[in-house]
Amino acid sequence: KHLVVNADESEPGTFKDRALLEEDPFAVIEAATLAGYAIGAENGWIFIRGEYPRGYGRLQEAIRQAREAGYLGQNILDSGFNFDIELRRGAGAYICGEETALFAAIEGQRGYPRLKPPFPTTHGLFQQPTAINNVETLVAAMTAFEMGAAEWRKYGTEQSPGTKLFCLSGDVAQPGVYEMPFGVTIGELIALAGGVPGGKHIQAVLMGGAAGKFIGPDKLDTPLTYEDTRAAGIPIGSGVVMVFDETADLHRVLYDLAHFFDHESCGQCFPCRMGTRQQADILRRIAFDGDARPTDKQLLLDIGAMMTRSSLCGLGMTAGTAVMSAIALWPELVE
Repeated sequence: KHLVVNADESEPGTFKDRALLEEDPFAVIEAATLAGYAIGAENGWIFIRGEYPRGYGRLQEAIRQAREAGYLGQNILDSGFNFDIELRRGAGAYICGEETALFAAIEGQRGYPRLKPPFPTTHGLFQQPTAINNVETLVAAMTAFEMGAAEWRKYGTEQSPGTKLFCLSGDVAQPGVYEMPFGVTIGELIALAGGVPGGKHIQAVLMGGAAGKFIGPDKLDTPLTYEDTRAAGIPIGSGVVMVFDETADLHRVLYDLAHFFDHESCGQCFPCRMGTRQQADILRRIAFDGDARPTDKQLLLDIGAMMTRSSLCGLGMTAGTAVMSAIALWPELVE
């Protein structure tokens, strides 16, 4: 059995795992060890984003110290439990954040997603049973275990207990990582970051990262819980809250998102390979040439729907989500 920590945090606007990896690497090691003990796995793997050199160096040193102190390796603290961690560094591919592509990368293969089923719980890393979670999930689970379920549930709501790390960026006075209990509203979270500088107004907020959705100022009173955001059709995703004030050029923002997915598509499946390229080409023409055509709106919606329904993995399935949400709110952007 294997326990894999997904630290390939490549979603634009996401940097919560980076904060944990750099500032408390021992928490990541302890959380992985606890998870390995819980599922009976002796093999731990941490796959860290290649663009995180500081986090990689600190994690490498923390693993060395943990081994020397007897917290990793054979018969940990005379418990009879064996668990060790191998650290693997990515090479800059966003697609390797997808769990099966991550397995392929650790195995020394090209980072291509695999068809599911079979699922990682039975055929994961090296085709063996594997549990995989991201850094924040494992550290939160360890914290809840340490505090006790009753204490953990004092934070948040009944259906969304505990706290969540939110990544605030864009046009806010104090961008950064904010740990808040579930239930705080989007507007309250932005206010905690000092609001929008210069007394400007919010034009749009991108929720959940590049694979998320845009919302307008009318949704700022939505509580950040899984139940409330699900009802409102807003993804929490990786905790991204990216704010755009009234001066932001949303044409350019949409093109940048489309260009990102076009660049990061692995090209394995046709819907994503061609869909991301067509989406980027249309939005490039609109953003830089001002050449919006009568068919562009429907074409972008069709491309987005096609990628969502028929792509092999989550990259293609969400590559058009943000663009389609923007078209629904502001159709004049592509008209």
